[in-house]
Amino acid sequence: MESFPWLFAVLGGAVILGLVIAYGAIKSSKATPRQKETAERAAHDIYHKDESKN
Repeated sequence: MESFPWLFAVLGGAVILGLVIAYGAIKSSKATPRQKETAERAAHDIYHKDESKN
């Protein structure tokens, strides 16, 4: 019974840390419309630069 508080602290800490990491990953994965447009334009430029070499 003496190890119960430590077990609770370790498992609780791991769960809280996991939730915070998951929240951060979900929050940062959403790109703004401006970021999407910039990425599309850059991909288009790279594709056409490679195509002109052939």
